[in-house]
Amino acid sequence: MKLLANTTSPFVRITRMSLIEKGFDIEPTIVDPWADDPRLRAANAATRVPALVLDDGTPLTESLLIVQWLEVVRPVPDWPRLIGNTPQETAGILSRAGIALGAIDASVHTIITRKVTAPVLFDETPVGLRRRRTMVEGMERLEALAKAMTPADPASTPPTLDQICAITLSDYQHFRYGDQAWLPKTPALDALASAMRVRPSVGTTLPR
Repeated sequence: MKLLANTTSPFVRITRMSLIEKGFDIEPTIVDPWADDPRLRAANAATRVPALVLDDGTPLTESLLIVQWLEVVRPVPDWPRLIGNTPQETAGILSRAGIALGAIDASVHTIITRKVTAPVLFDETPVGLRRRRTMVEGMERLEALAKAMTPADPASTPPTLDQICAITLSDYQHFRYGDQAWLPKTPALDALASAMRVRPSVGTTLPR
């Protein structure tokens, strides 16, 4: 298999962490989505990362769709389940993951828009301010949930999708917006991300 990726995308990181936890430690093939890389375009007409090209050539795109595929090809009990084992547990995991994904989406789209407009011009527009609010409120809501999401023994506890997404959001926000005064203080969320770095899936996929 081949994973088309870049080194900063939070959606790539969600995919990589999920792949590693399911036993697929694939060295990413680095592509540049902005350069209209023909390898990425062949796998994904939207030229977005990640794109996972299977051994038979089938391309899988969008991080959550790749997670769904992983749940089928690497099921429990041989592999950890990413989205829960009961309807109630799954609903909680997906609810928390949705909070993180909403903030991640706002964060990424802010960075993308900055590439084609002056940062201050966009950031202070109604759309830019709404995306900032989404980031702030998403982080604050996860901060309130973070202690309950932190396992007693991170080294031996595979993360579920909500933890994967929350960790990804925390690290990405500090990577992209760490110098911004509006970034909320989230010590519990930061502690979750830090504690889980003992797992290779987390520690080896930090944005850079």
